[in-house]
Amino acid sequence: MKTKLLYAISFLFFAGLLMVGCEQSWNEGSLELEGDVTIKSFVVDGVEGEINEKEGTIDVKVPDGTNLTNLSVQIDVPDGVVMTPDIRSIQDFSSPIVVKLVNGNIYNDYIITVTELFYIGFLSTSLSVEAILEDDEKAAAEWFFSNYENGEFVSFEDVQSGEVDLAKYRVLWWYFDQSAELPEIALDNTVLASVNDFYKSGGGLLLNSHACRYLWSLGRIGIQVPMVIGSGEGFENSDTWGIGVTLRPENGGWAHDVSNHPVYSGISMNEDGDGYKWFPVIGPGWKEDHNHVMENMPGYFGIGPNDNPEIYVAFTEGLQAEWLGVWAGIRDYWMAGVVEFLPTEQYQGRAIYQGIGGFEFNQNAQGEINPDGVNAYQANIYRFTRNSLNYLARRK
Repeated sequence: MKTKLLYAISFLFFAGLLMVGCEQSWNEGSLELEGDVTIKSFVVDGVEGEINEKEGTIDVKVPDGTNLTNLSVQIDVPDGVVMTPDIRSIQDFSSPIVVKLVNGNIYNDYIITVTELFYIGFLSTSLSVEAILEDDEKAAAEWFFSNYENGEFVSFEDVQSGEVDLAKYRVLWWYFDQSAELPEIALDNTVLASVNDFYKSGGGLLLNSHACRYLWSLGRIGIQVPMVIGSGEGFENSDTWGIGVTLRPENGGWAHDVSNHPVYSGISMNEDGDGYKWFPVIGPGWKEDHNHVMENMPGYFGIGPNDNPEIYVAFTEGLQAEWLGVWAGIRDYWMAGVVEFLPTEQYQGRAIYQGIGGFEFNQNAQGEINPDGVNAYQANIYRFTRNSLNYLARRK
């Protein structure tokens, strides 16, 4: 017992000496635990950035149209700080920059992101979201403003009066689901001129349901093709409706597969036994069936049969468009319900035409099959819309 106790006392004694030695060495060293390595302020071209110390990020939103490759920086850092890279000069912020601050033995990293602040306008014949009566348009507006801080409500009346300058926006979204006839105010000469100036100057258009007709009013579509247009109250139906994204079987595959287009990013595709890809947009229940789609393309172009590749060429090259979607189950060139109208020399903007009838922002709570109106595939509606808005907002 005495031997073990002596051993224990000796161990504690030498351990104490070791701790004193370490403490002396620590205190006499050059390690500075209180060095300041925080950015006090960060300004790019006169715009102050938002500094998040917890996340280690700095976000700056500069006006739309700013050249991100040539920006002046004003940064306030403590004395003695070494910054790598040193960004106190003209910088290229087209991609995020990671900056390290070092002060003695202390360091801190920041990810600096500079983006253009742009706006998306929600077009409507109403004067506010609250004033919208049509259920799908209202649901679309409510979803939009709960997801887009840079979204603004734009009434046709404000466009007509000149109260709003459409040049402020990168994208205009019009969801019109009331009738095949467009409202008079949308066809007003002043309004048409303003929207056309926006579109021709590179602005993007997202058009849903009967708003697709606006491309004829604006002059972007100059041909009168056969149409399927529905505007009734709807009916109860037990099927699941969707959008097909592959066209024309060819050599064991498909001549055209647009499932990788940006508007479909993140949408899970169903694949049939023959490789045909489609995704659902509305499940069993009440369906308004408000189609605004182009049909009988073989008949219009005078080319047969329905899967003749010359039809695809005539459509896409004649309209300078990309054939993006059909009623799920269609495997040839009979009809087109989702179309991207590409920039032309005259119309420098892009337009997404979404006229498939099953694409509803609010499945009606009617009937016996689905009395609550819960659409199991509503997420696909949201994803497509978000993808389309973000795609149209990109700088090319």
